[in-house]
Amino acid sequence: MRLIKTTGYLTFLASALVSAQSHAETEQAWDFNFHGTINTHAVYVSCDDSGGSVAGNALLCSGDDATSVSNGYSPASFQFSAATQRNGFDINVVLAIEPGTTDNSAFNGNGDNKAYRAFFTVGNSEFGTLKAGRDYGIFGLDVVLEDMALGGVGATASIRSPLNTSLGAAGYGYIFSDRLSQITYSKSFDNGLLADIGIFQALDSVSFGGNGYVGDSGSERPGVHGRLKYTFSNGYISSSFYNQSVDTVDDDYSASGIDLTAALQFDNTRLAISAFDASGLGYYGLLIDSADVTGTPRDSSGWFTQITHKLGATKLGFNYGVSKVDLAGVDTLAQVKKQTKASLGVYHTLWEIYTVSGELSSMEAKSHQGVTIKNEAISVGMAISF
Repeated sequence: MRLIKTTGYLTFLASALVSAQSHAETEQAWDFNFHGTINTHAVYVSCDDSGGSVAGNALLCSGDDATSVSNGYSPASFQFSAATQRNGFDINVVLAIEPGTTDNSAFNGNGDNKAYRAFFTVGNSEFGTLKAGRDYGIFGLDVVLEDMALGGVGATASIRSPLNTSLGAAGYGYIFSDRLSQITYSKSFDNGLLADIGIFQALDSVSFGGNGYVGDSGSERPGVHGRLKYTFSNGYISSSFYNQSVDTVDDDYSASGIDLTAALQFDNTRLAISAFDASGLGYYGLLIDSADVTGTPRDSSGWFTQITHKLGATKLGFNYGVSKVDLAGVDTLAQVKKQTKASLGVYHTLWEIYTVSGELSSMEAKSHQGVTIKNEAISVGMAISF
């Protein structure tokens, strides 16, 4: 009898241990995932042959027409992720390598090893979510995601020496959000409201147009960004902001921007509109040509609108954007005053993973003295997602 009781106890104990171990393994299991996209586009640009010049223009080409076989607005991306739960909190880690497919130099001489995102998130519906690492910033993100050129090219840039991404409509109605090293907290509420607030590593000033301030930001304090977004049954409205200090040779200034974006869905038709206002922030990329060569900040503003319609697996779209830049400091009247772009696009998806696209775009830059240069572009491309 004693042996039977002892054996029964040991059996119960072993069963309990196995159950506890199984529960622990289930609680600590990681779900791994891998997905991404690759795209390539054949692009032809009719460059400006008027002989005019617009200072600060880094986007349009002049002289002979040009072509490229290169990346579109979305870079080639390979994303590795892992997810688990601990004590009721969802934990996700992400590494996205986004080098693009573009190169026009032997031995990958123009390669970009900084095109990546690496971050993790911790949170749940009750406490919200904390993100830490390098990921796309909040300011301007909603309008970037609305841009139909994510499936194509949009505005061309540096067509003769293409980058690993084109510009979509960045510089023509909004400022690209870019990848930021950040710590950001997000909280969703039951009434459809989403709030984000965070800090990020302040960016240094650079110049693409050749007449902008270049220098270290000084990093006296972290940058701050945030957003309020309200989602309803057929769309959303959001507003985001960006602020950081910039240390110049003569003085410091605060680079800041605010935007407002809205999208409405009516059956298969989608409307989107966005506008921004900024000071010392740039007009096509964050802290790019954002001040004159002495470090005096330039004010900028713009708006962007788009309509798309789906016919089965085919999406048709049109968008138009305008960015304006005020004179600052030692800027002359030759400085760019306004840039506009209009695009028509067709995007057809096969097998749910393969997309072929075609776009027509017209881009224009105008100086404060009235000189105008124009480009027209046509692109045909393909992309696969997995």
